Amino acid sequence: MRGVSLRELLESTLPPGTRVVGGGGGLDREVAWATLLRTIPARTAIQRGDLLLFSADLLAMREPPISFSALLELALEREAAGLAMVGPVPEGWGPLADEAGLPLLALPEGTSLGDLANQIARFITARREALYEIERELQRRFQQAALAGEGLPAILQALTEVTGKSAWLEDTQGAPWPDLPPPPEVPPGQAERRAWLRRLPLREEAEPSVALFGPDARGRVCLAGAVLLDRRPVGAVCLLSPSGKIAERDRFAVAQAAAACALVLLRERSLWTAEARVRGEFLAQVLRGELPEAEARRRARILNEPIEEPMAVAVFRAPDAEGHAGHLAEAIRRLTTRFPRCRVQPMAEGIAFVFPPPGGESEPEAVVEGLRAELVRALGLPRLAAGVGGVYAGPAGLARSFREAVQALQMVEALLGGDRTLAYSRLDVYRILYPLRESEVLEEFYEQTLGSLERYDREHHAELIPTLEAFFACDGNLQRTAERLFLHRNSLAYRLRRIQEITGMDLRRWEDCFRLQLALKIRPILRRSHAQPGGGSGPRA
Repeated sequence: MRGVSLRELLESTLPPGTRVVGGGGGLDREVAWATLLRTIPARTAIQRGDLLLFSADLLAMREPPISFSALLELALEREAAGLAMVGPVPEGWGPLADEAGLPLLALPEGTSLGDLANQIARFITARREALYEIERELQRRFQQAALAGEGLPAILQALTEVTGKSAWLEDTQGAPWPDLPPPPEVPPGQAERRAWLRRLPLREEAEPSVALFGPDARGRVCLAGAVLLDRRPVGAVCLLSPSGKIAERDRFAVAQAAAACALVLLRERSLWTAEARVRGEFLAQVLRGELPEAEARRRARILNEPIEEPMAVAVFRAPDAEGHAGHLAEAIRRLTTRFPRCRVQPMAEGIAFVFPPPGGESEPEAVVEGLRAELVRALGLPRLAAGVGGVYAGPAGLARSFREAVQALQMVEALLGGDRTLAYSRLDVYRILYPLRESEVLEEFYEQTLGSLERYDREHHAELIPTLEAFFACDGNLQRTAERLFLHRNSLAYRLRRIQEITGMDLRRWEDCFRLQLALKIRPILRRSHAQPGGGSGPRA
């Protein structure tokens, strides 16, 4: 904001005795300039933020005369800051100004409008120059903090010192930035800030966007400056004012701090990009198993890559993998700084996360699920799938863990809705079956075993396949199966007889039961156009 408010002009520049006749609720409007009206000008002669100066007889001098309502309408249309007049104010003008919400000021008799316009112009110019100097000083302060290599904490510390208010950095979902201190108390306007960041235009701006949120029930306000990377908001620098007061200096400071944070993040990303180009190519080759063991170990020693340590590989993939890949990889890097010697590598199959399981964690799956949940919240993703491989050491072990993670990821997307984490160790028999999903042999086995039963269910609206699943889930116990299906034992016995008649299988024979159970495992992974939605049971997750 480069201008001053009408309230400030009343206190500093307008002559003593100036009265607010109407529209007092708009005294905080910004005045960009003062325009002296000698005639009623064309619309284009009035600019946004103008304070219009005129004499009482101006409207009557026009042929035909113009009403005050028409002048108000013109001022509102051009977004003027207000009107100030010399001479008696006709009765009724004050209420009209109140209704329009546009301030109408009555200047003392004898006021020279020309001299007043010059005084206002000089005051606004001096204010702009002073604010410009403040802005330059703040810009230097925050740029020095950004370029000193001390990172985001130094910028937030400088912001606190400059403003005397608590400062913090939060992501687009209102959560504290990873590894940075949270706000001292729950700040006002969190939901409004999230919505504001979502609405920000994706365009380059001369100045960072700054907005005020609050006051809340305690009178507190929060000033936020958007941190933009690639024209996208990645978070906001926030300032808490318990008193509800925000100075112009605070606004400039938050804007410059947001720009400095963007500079730090951009530099970090550039360093990541340069290092990732070399390390990433090597890691991708190791994960794909393209390097001989000896060559992989030689390069690892040169690059100081810890591939000889026990590591697990997780692979993440969002529904719109191509559109989210870059932001997903960067978000994973930010959120995994707490993991020593971890690596993040975009691959054709998804974003690979290579990490040593932290001490005390019995299952890498728990670590990855926590990270996946953070990513969904931070990026606002509708779904995010993750697969986790086993913990192995050496180049061959990393390649194996990556293959396992990809297979588990595919199972999450194909059978579990695409919004959870699954470890390869929990795939059970699906480790064997899923890679054969396109096999004609698998299709033929299913058709010979359960195909006729599935067609019977579909044509007769029966539930024989769910009955068979429940029977095996209860280990063949008729009483437990009947209770699970809420059936009388006689009804269950009838269903089991029909299953045997239709399939030609004997549920008392172990070999027939094995074939039927295997077919039930195959059922959800076959891409069958006649499969019932949700049918079958996939891996437990």
